[in-house]
Amino acid sequence: MSENKMDEVRKMLADKIHVAEIDENKPLKDLGLDSLDVVEMCLSLEDKFGIQFPAEELSEFKTVGDLLKSIEEKLAKKQ
Repeated sequence: MSENKMDEVRKMLADKIHVAEIDENKPLKDLGLDSLDVVEMCLSLEDKFGIQFPAEELSEFKTVGDLLKSIEEKLAKKQ
């Protein structure tokens, strides 16, 4: 999968949580993100990259890394 796409995803996440750099091990809740924020981010990512997040998967994202891994897998399947 294109590293450029993952860089773009990281930038979108960084902009959403207002940080300069993403720490993939940091829990989403420690970044001030609640479940609604995660859903909104996932909807934006779905629109931008043409991927889908099943509703039950959204509650499984505990860290930024969890979300990034899922996105990377979904983008790889599209290619």
